Amino acid sequence: MFLRILQQSFRRQRRRKGLAALAVIAGMAVATAMLALRVNLGDDLNAELRHIGANLVVNPASDSLPLALNGVDLRPAGSGALLDESDLGRIKTIFWTNNIVAFAPILDVPARVNGTPVTIEGTYFNHEVAVPGSDRGISTGMEALASEWSVAGRWPADHSTGVLAGASLARRLGLHAGSIVNLVPAHGAATEADVTGVVSTGGAEDDAVVAPLALAQQLAGRPGKYRRLLVSAITKPEDAFARRDPASMSASDEERWMCSPYALTIAAQLQQALPGSSAAVVRPVAESEGVILSQLRLLIWFITLLALGASALAISAAMTAAVLERRGEIALMKAVGAQDRAVGLLFFSEAALLALAGGAAGYIAGEALASGLASRLLGHPLAWKPVLAPLVLLLALAVALLGSWSPLRRAMQVEPAAALRSEA
Repeated sequence: MFLRILQQSFRRQRRRKGLAALAVIAGMAVATAMLALRVNLGDDLNAELRHIGANLVVNPASDSLPLALNGVDLRPAGSGALLDESDLGRIKTIFWTNNIVAFAPILDVPARVNGTPVTIEGTYFNHEVAVPGSDRGISTGMEALASEWSVAGRWPADHSTGVLAGASLARRLGLHAGSIVNLVPAHGAATEADVTGVVSTGGAEDDAVVAPLALAQQLAGRPGKYRRLLVSAITKPEDAFARRDPASMSASDEERWMCSPYALTIAAQLQQALPGSSAAVVRPVAESEGVILSQLRLLIWFITLLALGASALAISAAMTAAVLERRGEIALMKAVGAQDRAVGLLFFSEAALLALAGGAAGYIAGEALASGLASRLLGHPLAWKPVLAPLVLLLALAVALLGSWSPLRRAMQVEPAAALRSEA
C-alpha cells in the first residue's frame, strides 16, 4: 500500500517532481565538482604556483654581510662563503623530497661584456644532478624553476659556452640570438660565448647575462662552488602552529610540525641536508600562495553551500506544493487511522527518492564538470573519485531532510475534519 501511494504520487506530479529532480541534480553536480576540486586544490594549484619562482632560498650560514641590489649579489665571487655544488643531490634525500619541484644554484660574477660592466649570473638550466645512494639522477634548473621566463631563442646547454642575454642588456648592446659576446671577469681569462637567446624576466636578469653555472665558476675561478640556492617546493600554507618555535614545542608537537609540509619545515630539512647552509622562506611568495589558496578554499565552500541551499529550496518548494495539493488525501489517511509518523514518512520518502536519484546523477555530472574545469585551469583532467559518491548521496539525503522539514510539519498538522469539510 505504501509503495503504491509513492508510485501514484510520482505519476500524478511528474512535471513538478521532474523540475525538483533537475534542481537537485544541478545542485549536487556543483557540490560534487567543488568537492573534487577541493581535494586536489592544494597540491595541483600549489604545483602550478611553483612554476612562477622559488619560495625558499639557501645561503651559506657563515657568509659575510650580503651586498645585493635588485636581487643581484654584488660581491666578488671570491669574497664571502660559498657552498659546495657536490652536495646538491642531498636535497632529494630529505623527508619531503617529493615536494621539491625544482632548484637552481646561483653564482654571480661581476664582469665586462663587450666592454660593458654587467653581472654574469651562473645557474642551472636543465642540469642532471646525481642523488646519493641512488643510481638515478634528477633534472633541474631554471627551465623548471622559472618557467615564466620568456626566452626569444633557445635555452643554453649546461655544459656549453652558450648564454642568455637579458632583454634590457640586449637592447643596449644590440645583442640577439646568434651574437658572440666577450666575457671578461675582474680576475681571469676572457671567454667568448654564444648568445642562444634573449631572456625577459621582469627582474634583475634583464640587465645581466645568464650563463651555465660551470662557465660562471670558470670565470670566477671557483670550480664546484655557488653562492645561493633557489628552491621551489610545494608547501602547506602557514598557520599559527607553523610559526611556532620548534625549540619550545613538546616532543609530540615537534613531530607534528616536522611531519607537516610547511615552508619552514622544508627549509629546516634543507639546512640539515646541505652542510654549512642557512635556509629561509621567501616571505612574499610563500604568504601570497597561502592567501590565494585560503581564499580559493573559502570560495569553494561558499559555492558548495549555495548549491546545497538551492537544492534544499527546490525540494522544499516541491514538497510544499505536494502537501497543499494533497490536503484531502492526507486528511483521509488520518481519518482512517494513519498516524502523523506514517504521513511524515510518506512525504519524506518522496523527498529522499528525489534526492538519491538527483544525487546519483549529480555526482556523475559533477565529476565530469570537475574534470573539465581542471583541464582548463590546471592543464590536466582530474581522476574520478568514487569515494565522493557516498558523501554526495549523504549530502543529498541531508538536503532532502532540510528541504522537507517545514512541509512535513505542515502535513502532520492537517486536521482531518477541517480538511475534508473544505474539500467538500
